[in-house]
Amino acid sequence: MIIIRQLIGLSLLLSALHSVSAAVNDPRVNEILSKHLEAMGGLTNWNQVESIQLNGTVERDGKTVNVVIIKKRPNQIRATVTVPVPGKEGEAIQLIRAHDGKSAWTANRLAGAPEMQKEELPPEAADQLLADAGVMPRLIKFWREGAKLELLNSKTIDGTRCYVVEASPEGTLNKYTFYISDETYLVTHYENDHPTNGRTITQLNDYNSDHGILIPMVNVIENEQTGRSVMTTSSIKFGVGIYEDYFADKR
Repeated sequence: MIIIRQLIGLSLLLSALHSVSAAVNDPRVNEILSKHLEAMGGLTNWNQVESIQLNGTVERDGKTVNVVIIKKRPNQIRATVTVPVPGKEGEAIQLIRAHDGKSAWTANRLAGAPEMQKEELPPEAADQLLADAGVMPRLIKFWREGAKLELLNSKTIDGTRCYVVEASPEGTLNKYTFYISDETYLVTHYENDHPTNGRTITQLNDYNSDHGILIPMVNVIENEQTGRSVMTTSSIKFGVGIYEDYFADKR
């Protein structure tokens, strides 16, 4: 019985260590990301956020549409883009993508319609959606989930010296490269490389403090295949009461 309890204890210990394995491998990464986490508001404040709603707009090719993103612990997200129907005043189409932590789906519907036809998202799109699910900032999320992290050579970009951290989330083909200011310890931008979707560069601007945490209010997204988009957050709500079915793929 003693041996069995020891084996169980060892198993639990190895499981706990998995979430910080990347940090243990390189103490410099651990130090930089610890400072990054503190700069973003600290773990205590982030742990108090159970759900968050971001309201704003997305500008692309001279057109602007409304967007609502709702995230919830542990790994849930739903993004809704509302597009006006040309020539039909007062009518709009909603483009929806969601991930419940296990599966991802997409759907289109007329705004206000009670039902919609859901379709499964392709794996690469599901992986990218999952990377932004939950309430934690993306780099902190990867770190705490035990993604493989590597500290690359520092770079000076637009006069700002940046630490460069490469992240490879387990089970995906996405590789992320984060640039962290050595003055503020905030992420200035990050790159996402995928063998099919190419490279996407996201600039994080206008950090705003709310409920003790920092959130970038402007995201400039450039993809070598699909072009440039600008997402601007106009309001943030915390503690949004959302049921699990809101994210789930029930068809």
